[in-house]
Amino acid sequence: MPDATNVVPLIPAGKLRCYITGQLRPDKPEEHVRQRWARSLVDEYKYNRSDIAVEYRIKMGSSRKRADLVVFTPGSAHRQDVIFLIVEAKRADVLPRDRSEGVEQLKSYMSASSCRYGLWVGLEKITYERLEDGSIVETTDIPRQGDLEPKPPEFSSLTPAVDLKAALRRCHNYVYANQGIQKAEAFHELQKLIFCKVLDEYETMGALRFFIRGDERRSEAGQRRVLDERIAPLFDQVKQRYPYIFESDEGIKLNRKVLSYIVSELQRYSLLRTNTDIKGAAYEELVGENLRGDRGEFFTPRNVCDMAVGMTLSLFPLQRATSLKILDCCCGTGGFLVSVINQIRDTVSAFEERRGGTDAVVRGRVAARVKNIAERNLFGMDINPFLVRTTQMNLVMHGDGSANVFQGDSLTAPGEWDDEDARRKIKPGSFDICVTNPPFGGRAIIDDPHVLSRYELPSFGAANTRSSMPAEQLFVETALRYLKPGGYLAIVLPDSILNNPGLEFIRQWAFLRARFIASVDLPKETFADGGGVPNPSVLIMQRLTRTQIKLAEADALDDYEVFMSIPRTVGRDKRGNPVYYKTPEGFEVLDENQEPTVDDELPLVAEAFDEWRRGAGYGAT
Repeated sequence: MPDATNVVPLIPAGKLRCYITGQLRPDKPEEHVRQRWARSLVDEYKYNRSDIAVEYRIKMGSSRKRADLVVFTPGSAHRQDVIFLIVEAKRADVLPRDRSEGVEQLKSYMSASSCRYGLWVGLEKITYERLEDGSIVETTDIPRQGDLEPKPPEFSSLTPAVDLKAALRRCHNYVYANQGIQKAEAFHELQKLIFCKVLDEYETMGALRFFIRGDERRSEAGQRRVLDERIAPLFDQVKQRYPYIFESDEGIKLNRKVLSYIVSELQRYSLLRTNTDIKGAAYEELVGENLRGDRGEFFTPRNVCDMAVGMTLSLFPLQRATSLKILDCCCGTGGFLVSVINQIRDTVSAFEERRGGTDAVVRGRVAARVKNIAERNLFGMDINPFLVRTTQMNLVMHGDGSANVFQGDSLTAPGEWDDEDARRKIKPGSFDICVTNPPFGGRAIIDDPHVLSRYELPSFGAANTRSSMPAEQLFVETALRYLKPGGYLAIVLPDSILNNPGLEFIRQWAFLRARFIASVDLPKETFADGGGVPNPSVLIMQRLTRTQIKLAEADALDDYEVFMSIPRTVGRDKRGNPVYYKTPEGFEVLDENQEPTVDDELPLVAEAFDEWRRGAGYGAT
């Protein structure tokens, strides 16, 4: 339960609290955009709240118009003649050329107030600067507090992103709309630039190469210089660093105008230092726009990944956390592997902080150790090459391990895989943990007799061998095969496998091959917005040893307890909208950022499991 000492009176339905003034405002799409930019002005650009006004009235002839956000010269009175910056925030579907709400509205406010900078945010983000001759021209970004103009970023000036999700969405939409390519290809081109951005942060401590100045953005010669002298050489280094992701002859296919937009959008952020939850949510949304689920593939929400990974890791002594070999045999977008990295990072950070040193030194040691652990111990496989590259990039952004993600069908025998490294690194019976969310449903049916012949389930409890089986059923067996005896599997499955009378043969087989540790029935809303499993569960099992299998087949295994939980809430409704926690008295609980607390019981499940497994004698005490 959230901290009951941090409560505020219930915010009425249809209202939200303004980040600048603390007052209640209408809960509308455009208001959410304005509040995100209000937070960005303070947290990213470092402007003082006292220098920002909301819906400031600008005199235009005989009338007055309300500007969404106005930043005044620091410390000055809130007067029209000392406005430094105006922000107009629109719904995410409003076009810049819209007659009533487009960029011309912002330009008219700038002309009336003689302010230096303007920022229009809707479907795109467009920044304007007033030149000395009074003309208003596009530029790359607004200045940080204390600067008169935006400066080329240096490593020390990069800021963690507050709303990376919206920035990546704008970039993706801009590529799609202005490059004339399909969404999936737009996603791949955007991936290339994100790799360039991350590599620049990895390798640079001073002046960065991933940037564009305002004058360069306005001229073809400047745009060409940015591509030829900065971004293209960066991408050459990316290809050298990640030859298993990019072909040596790959290039950036974006035209210079589109490339310039994306560089200007991302240049001020530190993707490496952005909060992992923000980064994960942003990447999740970006991938979701391109993941059709044609083979029953749907990404797993981060809170499900965190719960399943946390529960499974806790089954091992803490000192083993950094040496466990972990596999996701149908890794999708890499959510489970990223969750492993994040939780291992927490363990490593606690250790390194005890060793002492400056924050920068500690961060450096943590990053190096996490990278080493990930490269030695984390592995992924997926049949979809698009998802393989997606997972690889996700891991690069979160600490690495990307070299151990391979394209292949993990239901088939390793000898059928094309990748020699995959055959060498991903061997049955070699992993401590397998955590996965297999494809499911009618789109993922396995009917190849050669594949089915590898498994016990098609013939188990049947007079005649089954000629086809849904993939998620076979993945129960194949995932267990990848484990060492005594290793643990955490798998997302439809409830039907656990309670459908017609699937009793799967349960009977599983009881002969594994010990059931935990079963968590997830709320129906867990995958509702993505079209995934309608009645999902997370099942955790331990692979039996040969001796235990013989005892199980003789019905001589000792009885044991199974942890079971049915959480009510998962933090979202059936449309994917967040659901917030309220106390029985009607009070809203705020988090450390003074934001409403999402009503999500999955972390409580992990806590309850930790208490249960201590009593049951699993893992560290």
